[in-house]
Amino acid sequence: MATTTIDVIPLAGSLGAEIRGIDLRRMSNQDWAQVHQAFLDHKVIAIRDQVLSPQDIMDVGARFGEPNHYPFVKGLDGFPFLFDIVKEESETRNFGGGWHSDTTYMQTPPLATLLYAIETPPRGGDTLYCDMVAAYEALSDGMKAMLAPLKGVNSAGLKHVGGRKAHHAAIGGMSITGTEEAETFEAVHPLVRTIAETGQKAIYCSRGHTTHIEGMTEEESRPLLDWLQAHATRQEFTCRVNWKPGTLTIWDNRRTMHSAINDYQGMRRHMRRLTSGPTHPV
Repeated sequence: MATTTIDVIPLAGSLGAEIRGIDLRRMSNQDWAQVHQAFLDHKVIAIRDQVLSPQDIMDVGARFGEPNHYPFVKGLDGFPFLFDIVKEESETRNFGGGWHSDTTYMQTPPLATLLYAIETPPRGGDTLYCDMVAAYEALSDGMKAMLAPLKGVNSAGLKHVGGRKAHHAAIGGMSITGTEEAETFEAVHPLVRTIAETGQKAIYCSRGHTTHIEGMTEEESRPLLDWLQAHATRQEFTCRVNWKPGTLTIWDNRRTMHSAINDYQGMRRHMRRLTSGPTHPV
């Protein structure tokens, strides 16, 4: 099979790229090597004009490793690791709003998230991403030294918004499950992690999931955690992806955070999500 030459178009100065000229259903290993290199180079890749079945999405996700379990949404029939993210016209709360990296409260959070657009509003509904490597590299030497030994305690409880059960109760278009057990999902990970393939260091915490720093109280931890998130989400560290049906965006959860913008009231949005590559943060 001949190797395809793909077009990689950067989205912003720090991270993100749009990819055209590839059919993920028919790509060779050489084609995938180009896509994967774009993923390593840009951290977020939006691959346009794809027609993907659930099995196709699973096949692409398998390139990053085994699928990750998401405990709070029921998977598709026959595809338990794949689930739909739906916001109906009548709903006002969206899924995935607020800056975060996916499931940092698990012991082995995912390397990659794959999000596929099935139905999108005519305007709005973009996703923001921020570059946690660039944010780390912009820190002073003193801040880097202080963060080096620290670990964050991550919880699925969503305490900052009144608890996961209450938060998800306002999301009616999805098969929410298991929120009563959210507080039992907790994991301790370094505040700064190292990326195996690149050797880069990245900030690894968020206001939503990191409740406190190990060995400190929540009150003592909050100013530093809030500052790190504000620093990491500075405009120069961000990009945004505009969705169209057929767009598959893949992002590196080890080196980015994301936030779904809730600016399309009265319009329907239907996405499909998979997380892959269980990884121990180090």
